[in-house]
Amino acid sequence: MSRSPHIRVAAACLVALLVASFTPLPAVAEVGIQAIPSFTITGTGWGHGIGLSQWGARGSALAGKDYRWILAHYYSGTTIGGTISTLEPKVNIDSAYRDSSYAGRPYWTVKSVGSTLKVWRTTSGTPSAELPKDTWYRFRNDGTNVIVTTEAGQEVARFDWDVWVMPGGASGVTPLLEFKEKTTSTDGSYWPADASGWPTNGYTNVRYRGKIWLNRKAGQRLAAINQLPMDQYLFGVVPREMPASWGDATPEALKAQAVAARSYAHEGVSSGSILKCTTYSQVYKGHSYVSVGVVVPLEDSRSNSAVSATSGQYILTGSAVATGYFFSQSGGHTANNEDVWVTGSPLPYLRGVSDPYEHLASPPYSPWPSSRVKTLSGLEIAEKLRGLSGVPASPTHVTGMVMDRAASGHVRYVTFRFSNGATARISGDSVRSRLGLMSTNFTVSGFPIERIEGPDRYATAVATANRAFPDTAPAVVLASGEAFADALTGTALAGASGGALLLTHQSSLTPVTAGALSRLAPSTVYVMGGSAAVSTPTVDAVRALLPSAEVVRVAGATRYDTAAAAAERVQALSGSTSAIIVNGETWPDAASASALAYGRKIPILLALPGALGEPAETYLSTYTPATTLIVGGTIVVPANVATAVGTAAGSVSERLGGANRYETSAAVARYTIGPTIGFTARSVYMATGEAYADALTGGSLAGRMLKPLLLTHTNVCPAGTAAFLTEQKTTIEGIYLIGGKAAISEAGAKAIDDVMMR
Repeated sequence: MSRSPHIRVAAACLVALLVASFTPLPAVAEVGIQAIPSFTITGTGWGHGIGLSQWGARGSALAGKDYRWILAHYYSGTTIGGTISTLEPKVNIDSAYRDSSYAGRPYWTVKSVGSTLKVWRTTSGTPSAELPKDTWYRFRNDGTNVIVTTEAGQEVARFDWDVWVMPGGASGVTPLLEFKEKTTSTDGSYWPADASGWPTNGYTNVRYRGKIWLNRKAGQRLAAINQLPMDQYLFGVVPREMPASWGDATPEALKAQAVAARSYAHEGVSSGSILKCTTYSQVYKGHSYVSVGVVVPLEDSRSNSAVSATSGQYILTGSAVATGYFFSQSGGHTANNEDVWVTGSPLPYLRGVSDPYEHLASPPYSPWPSSRVKTLSGLEIAEKLRGLSGVPASPTHVTGMVMDRAASGHVRYVTFRFSNGATARISGDSVRSRLGLMSTNFTVSGFPIERIEGPDRYATAVATANRAFPDTAPAVVLASGEAFADALTGTALAGASGGALLLTHQSSLTPVTAGALSRLAPSTVYVMGGSAAVSTPTVDAVRALLPSAEVVRVAGATRYDTAAAAAERVQALSGSTSAIIVNGETWPDAASASALAYGRKIPILLALPGALGEPAETYLSTYTPATTLIVGGTIVVPANVATAVGTAAGSVSERLGGANRYETSAAVARYTIGPTIGFTARSVYMATGEAYADALTGGSLAGRMLKPLLLTHTNVCPAGTAAFLTEQKTTIEGIYLIGGKAAISEAGAKAIDDVMMR
């Protein structure tokens, strides 16, 4: 679409006039909202959120679904099939094993339970030594050889290479090897070894199926690697990853877990990798362990049955085995793999899906109970994030966060803002790990929000004046707290005179206002409106309170005349070459413009509902402002009024409006932070759009600070307001709410917090 050259020229002229109209003003320093804010982190689910939800599988089984349905649901587009393979898992049974930095153990003490112990060089196909059953033998590495001794130290065999160790397999006896030292961890977690190479956690006397590869390591150490058939490996895995007791009511869930675990292991097994016995791979604890002479099973007949019933079955994506990622519980929806592991490419079988039956299983962490909710200060969060890219050094602290959330609800990235102004964009999974959260489906509350309030509108006006003028003020504009019109137009006069805006009762000087007048000690007090707005006795009380001050009544026969009289005062004080036009019968649009009027000393003129009206027309034709801003949509300020404005002023006008009062306030706020006006959105002031008083006095404070003012609903954050906050959330460092909980309730404040933190 092409634009008329006349329109382009007119628009260019408007910008030039606007730039010329406003003299930059220094912003007043704001009092910090909080030195170090505190944030509360809640959420739902447990685990990374990708693939099979274990509690969801149980819920699905309770709903009558079989394991094939469960797997097809959580792994999109897959089938279940068999694969012919003789590959066997190799698992390092030391809980201290994580990667190639693993040093090994000084020695291992092993016996074969109920059958002879066979030992042979790994390069040989047959055992070369067979030692008596149920006898402990110690294996150590002298740097070249693996030496086998009795516990008393008598050497019984020597091998110049790595060795295999395997039970002889007597008739009627399950072939098992028992290790005297601690091996797999009690909780399935990785536990680093101490300086001497001994484990810091683990079961002792654990028994394993299959055979053990004793692998020589540097420093005369040995690693112990259990190799065994896939299903035997899964016998030790499935009950560790899913409660075997679920097999009583939901055996289909155990079967789904067995196939997922088999498919998960396949990638490492087929590539020849050494699996971990901890959560770094899958938790594997072996067959059983001996405690005070009693054999404690680590396998379970129910999970073994699930493994056997699905033997050889894998999750297939096309003809390839899919990696069967699984986790505890989703809280309602699983995640796409790239939503959590943000550097990965999307995998078609790892698409986030709804978890329709998880609730049937009553998952304990969906949502998180209070014991798992985190409340951390901005400094505590920063300390936990130190070392990650973009995180500044101590003693900086977090002042705000912005969430980049996937459709599933999982947080993809968090942008942290720090007290020195730096920002860091960190993946949700890294945040989960660093902050110790249960999942990436989390929500943060605690955006820096502060109320500026008093017990009523008069005290709230005083509270805003105290923020704007911590010492004295050269002038005060005093308006009725019982009618909006005069206070609206008085905002611009307060800005032009560099003073505060206060409210009073019509018939008497409100005590809290009197106290503020005494403290501010203005040299001039402008009283807005005639005696019907602020009575003569009230004005007399002001004169008595401030005998040296000039008290000037700014009034006209109607509100429209009073607005024009105030505009003339503003023009005389500031030489303003701009004007704001609003509907004189409603207050929200004028309130939205109050910060702009104060901060840039622009008079506010009131228009009649369907016509411009003589007072406004006379002012515009007399002073011919270069810039006229019409605030409000065409319903409140019709097109014919806009035409009359342009005719009277002889200048180009611009409309700032929206479908409702909240959209209009957002439109004005966007205008104020543009290059022409020069407000900043580092902080935002908000007042209720349901009552005028707080918005008017809050607008004067926002204008003095050169910050935008937004209207919001008492109990919710309207869409128009939320849109502005969302657009500016990486800039906004704090929000000030004008008024108490009757004006903006706790629910309303929480709704604002939700917009800023989600």
